[in-house]
Amino acid sequence: MFGTGAKYAIAWVYALLSVYPFLWVLLTSFKNNDELYRSPFSLPKVWRFENYLEAWSGANIGTYFSNSIVVSLGAVIALILICAMASYAVTRVKPSAAMLAYFTVGIMIPIHALIMPTVIMFREVSLVNSLWGLFLVYIAANISISIFILSGFMRGIPKELEEAAMIDGSTRTGAFFKIILPISKPGLATIATLAFLNIWNDYLYGLVLISNPKLKTLTMGISDLKGTYATQYGLLCAGFMLAIIPVMVMYFIFQEQIIKGMTAGAVKG
Repeated sequence: MFGTGAKYAIAWVYALLSVYPFLWVLLTSFKNNDELYRSPFSLPKVWRFENYLEAWSGANIGTYFSNSIVVSLGAVIALILICAMASYAVTRVKPSAAMLAYFTVGIMIPIHALIMPTVIMFREVSLVNSLWGLFLVYIAANISISIFILSGFMRGIPKELEEAAMIDGSTRTGAFFKIILPISKPGLATIATLAFLNIWNDYLYGLVLISNPKLKTLTMGISDLKGTYATQYGLLCAGFMLAIIPVMVMYFIFQEQIIKGMTAGAVKG
């Protein structure tokens, strides 16, 4: 339909449209409001690195950043363990389409429908204004899609590998940890990345469950940088950039595994 030149042109246009907002936020993070209003699309005349220092310490972004890291990494690690065992159980130990459907039905439930019941339940057990509350919510919110993805990946692993390990004297548990998990690294990296992005970028659950300033997450802290009457956009964009860094680092570390996990279904299918 399109020639090679047209495809490259479309790819370049798409890349520019994707990268430009990031570059604009990056450049704006080194400006003050006066310079932003005078020349919003130019390079900063004075590179104001103090915007990052002010956002990190003065605006308390450092505390919010730490809270988000603790909750996000903790929930992702728990999700990997829970979903790996659940996916293995429903696809290889006792394959059951009904059980898999039970686990994955949560994908169809809108997150907004769960807000009020979650707040009421957590208030009863004193998990409001607690990072433990966010930790449990994020696990529950991501477990369905994670099991759905990982079970599809595990279903494609040849049973002969597992049977050979058990013939050699390994237990089913040993086969799971020594055979299935190592082979499932691309799938695990995929669900870990997707879950981390969902948790890291969440604003809604933090807003309804956390009111203590010391327990706010990064998205809530960045929202506080927007003033009622005036906003320091350089400071705000510096907060955005600090929030982007962990996502970029995680992707660059796991990009090979993520690509393998995303394409595994297509290759095996």
